[in-house]
Amino acid sequence: MLLLALVLADSSTVKEVMVEGVASYEKGRKDIARDRAIEDALRKAVEQGVGVFLSSETVVENYEVLKDRIYTKSKGYVLSYRILREKAEDGLYRVLLSAKVKLGDIKRDLEALGLLVEQVGRPRVVVFMEDEDMRAMVEEELLKMKFPVVDYTTLSKNISKDSLRLAISGNKKLARLIALRNGAEVYIVGSSQVEEESYEGKRVYEVRLRLRAIETATGEVLASTFVRRKLPFDELETKKRAVSEAVEKLTDALIDRWREGLVVVHLKVLGVPPSKVQSLKESLYRGIRGLKALRERGVEGNYLILEIMVKGSPESVLSDLRRVKELRIIRHEGRSVEAKYVR
Repeated sequence: MLLLALVLADSSTVKEVMVEGVASYEKGRKDIARDRAIEDALRKAVEQGVGVFLSSETVVENYEVLKDRIYTKSKGYVLSYRILREKAEDGLYRVLLSAKVKLGDIKRDLEALGLLVEQVGRPRVVVFMEDEDMRAMVEEELLKMKFPVVDYTTLSKNISKDSLRLAISGNKKLARLIALRNGAEVYIVGSSQVEEESYEGKRVYEVRLRLRAIETATGEVLASTFVRRKLPFDELETKKRAVSEAVEKLTDALIDRWREGLVVVHLKVLGVPPSKVQSLKESLYRGIRGLKALRERGVEGNYLILEIMVKGSPESVLSDLRRVKELRIIRHEGRSVEAKYVR
């Protein structure tokens, strides 16, 4: 029963692909050529698995990293394979095979490399939670995945204790305002309950943890997850297990949503004359591929604040903004871009 459960659990993250491997063939060295052709096919199978998660642009840009950390371990990502056809011709040995690729393992390693987060623009995140231990654990898990996390100590020095307390306890308006002022594109609100009970003379701890990720610009809930974890003896370990599972589920949902849906990029433009705002917007509509909406969020000092909603990636938006003649990019980080008006 346990073996069956493990197989069923694993099958949900497995993809079957058909690939051809090729190797040069020298007379008398058929076995070597065959092995190399199979290795070539397995690597191509893993490349297809990587392609499920990453755009072709990200793959090309990070080829050396992928080669060193993913492609060289191709056999480790293949659950099984079967050879459908093989033959030697014109100095080449060709193998056609069907392989089952473990997407879950590939995804975890891509997360560890930070490539999934990089592809969605490395959005900055701030975490609001009453339980300080669990907040630190959530931040640690996010940092492992290469999310830029707003330093909570610095944030708490710049915000009044009453405002921070209200934001943590559920005041959505304050939480969003604090996230905006600290440059976070996403804020995570967490609530938890810890219960202790006795079972057969042992202390047992149960942790209930709920996390919600909210888009700072729009106030929209992007993803939500709830985890319940129960373990004997160790309250801290129970919290760690619950946090690890909850953050994994939350970030999976976030990345999938960003990759398949609309992306919000925040654009601050310095020195736009009021008479030129409309013409700048028209240039942005013409110049940004996949633009779905452009919202004017007001003026801060000498900056015009715009939100760009696009079907694409932050990288593609930045590339298009660099071609807008009225703008000169000053700096960019994650989904935030600062530019100067030059006309």
